[in-house]
Amino acid sequence: MMGAARVAVLLVCFYAGSQFCVAADLDVFATERTVSRTATQHINSVLGSCEAGPVPARLTLEDMIGRVLCHDPQARLNWANARAQAANVGVRQSAYLPRLNASSGVTTGRNYTDYDQRGEYSSHGHKSQVDHRLALSWVLFDFGRRDAASRNARQLLVAANASQDQQLQETFVLAAQLYYDTLAAQNNQVAAAQVAVLAAENLKAASAKYDAGAAALSDRLQAQAAYSQAALNEVRSNGALVNAKGVIALRMGLAPKTPLELAGSLTRRPDTGFVKGIDELLEQAKQDHPSLVAAKARLDAAKAAIDESKAEGRPTLSFIANASDVKLNQSMAFNGDSRVRDNSIGLQLNIPLFEGFERTYQIRGTRAQLEAREAELSDVEQRISIDLWSNYQALIIETRSLERTAEWVEQSNQALDVVQGRYRSGVGSMIELLNALTAYATAEQQHISVLNSWQMARLKLAASLGRLGFWAL
Repeated sequence: MMGAARVAVLLVCFYAGSQFCVAADLDVFATERTVSRTATQHINSVLGSCEAGPVPARLTLEDMIGRVLCHDPQARLNWANARAQAANVGVRQSAYLPRLNASSGVTTGRNYTDYDQRGEYSSHGHKSQVDHRLALSWVLFDFGRRDAASRNARQLLVAANASQDQQLQETFVLAAQLYYDTLAAQNNQVAAAQVAVLAAENLKAASAKYDAGAAALSDRLQAQAAYSQAALNEVRSNGALVNAKGVIALRMGLAPKTPLELAGSLTRRPDTGFVKGIDELLEQAKQDHPSLVAAKARLDAAKAAIDESKAEGRPTLSFIANASDVKLNQSMAFNGDSRVRDNSIGLQLNIPLFEGFERTYQIRGTRAQLEAREAELSDVEQRISIDLWSNYQALIIETRSLERTAEWVEQSNQALDVVQGRYRSGVGSMIELLNALTAYATAEQQHISVLNSWQMARLKLAASLGRLGFWAL
């Protein structure tokens, strides 16, 4: 049942005219409330944070994702599409209300008549007519056509809400990936700088030994080449970091050279003991994933469309009422003014008899659409299961890789310290030292890469479940 406030608004619109409601932008059926709360709260809250002020000194992952979502055109597009579909629900609901139309017209003219050539029996005059009419039509019974159309529109709104939630999650993943990639570039830059420092120390030691006659020229040249390579890697890592920060700034609607400092880090060992069993995750995904919700809603909408097409070919019973006031003013011989008032009320039955087989083909088309939606649902279920399984396995692999790469970094660092000590004491060789330095640099890069991959595997698994949000960070 409608609330008292909504009934009052309907009465105002009825007596003041629909244009009053259009001008006032009234949401009589409260369709805006049916737009996804997730997207609505996101747009309203994040827009405020985007306009709150400059970027903080240390940009957190949550703040960065919020600003990226705020400036994501696809998120705005899907939100607008959902609002448009919500308005379509209002259009379908309006079919339950009566239609009231008014018309008014004024006509004027002159009449001149000759009855003979001499004009003795001629007549002329002027007449005007004012015509006011009011017509009311209200469909009382239509064999479920309006109900089917309303169900169709509501299911399409559910699909639109789910689609925009899915788009928000995809943008969420892309923004998080950009953040973690930047952290990885930042760590790679630090590691490259550290390797460059070690290479410089090796070059200094090799040069000192060569000057003292304790080492060959080849040792210094090899150390020089290793230092040049380390310096090149440092330049490239600096460039990669600058590029990654510029992309973040652009995605947040800022200039690419905006200075940014990220608050996160990939250096710590994350907690990896939270992954549930795959069977439980699959069951959870089938209940909550936005893509699956959208596919099911489109299937239900297709079923409603079949009912609507069938009902369109059935009779409709309407209540009709008409009122007219026609005033005729004449200044002609043997005629005077007249005024006619006509009021009528009744029931009208409309029975479609033959439509050129149009309805037959419409029903056939909607049934084909139903088959397509059933196939789409099966495809979505299969794709979600495959994505979830792949992301689940990827997370397990990256979780195990974390321990191995952490051990690799620790062991290669210890080996480098030992080899450096041996070389400085005159026992080790330059080749041994360079191999140890290369092994340490490779271990650092692999560990940073695995940390980044682990973070993304975790987020992609959450996205496969359809529950990705800031809780997953």
